[in-house]
Amino acid sequence: MNSKVFIGLPAYNEEKALPAVLEKIQYVRESIDQPLEVIVINDGSTDGTRRVLDEYSKKYDYIRSIHHETNRGLGAAINTLFHTVIKYANDEDLLVTMDADNTHNPSHIIDMIKKMNEERLDLIIASRFAEGGKEIGVPIIRRIYSRGAKYFFKLFFNIKNINDYSSGFRVYRIGYLRQSMALYQNQLITTNGFDCMAEILARFSKIGIKAAEYPLMLEYHLKDSQSKMKVAQTIKGYFDLLRRVRKPTLKKAGQR
Repeated sequence: MNSKVFIGLPAYNEEKALPAVLEKIQYVRESIDQPLEVIVINDGSTDGTRRVLDEYSKKYDYIRSIHHETNRGLGAAINTLFHTVIKYANDEDLLVTMDADNTHNPSHIIDMIKKMNEERLDLIIASRFAEGGKEIGVPIIRRIYSRGAKYFFKLFFNIKNINDYSSGFRVYRIGYLRQSMALYQNQLITTNGFDCMAEILARFSKIGIKAAEYPLMLEYHLKDSQSKMKVAQTIKGYFDLLRRVRKPTLKKAGQR
């Protein structure tokens, strides 16, 4: 039996971008042999995001959505996604996370899951810094920020073969994700901000992981909504990880 592919999309006020993203995912579904399910976490959107999701869940029966009543942040949306998927996914299944703003091209997923399976990886990240990666239309401040983050995390939370710690375009193997969440007692993500993506990798760095990168073409010029990331707040969150992230201690049998 083929492993299943889950695609998780955290979305906040992405009414304009979602139709294009979901149609591109339909192409992916038609191009792979594995069964596919899309889960959109609507994080308290105040525009027409919910209406768009209702329309697409009727058009494509493999799309479903979970709604936060208020905007709780990217970390909370990813947390909801992780806890939802591990409840019923098998260890060999794969979870793709990607932005819902049309800056990540879903067509990359086809080769990313192929690489995951061929190399028996726990994680693959679509990276601007991988050979062949490229950024289109990214503001200079964002470029400086992402490169600074790269060197910061390579210094303090190094993972072999990984350079892009802030990219949210990833494929996780469910078995590894489930094990990691158990080791951290469901505290894999403790922040609601954009620094959650780096926090996940910081925690992975403490327990060991087989990971690789895939060249990402970040198409920022296609972004249909305003950026929600607060750079200064995210950078502060990175430094807070130095204090908060430690290798988990294994509990003795019977200890609670």
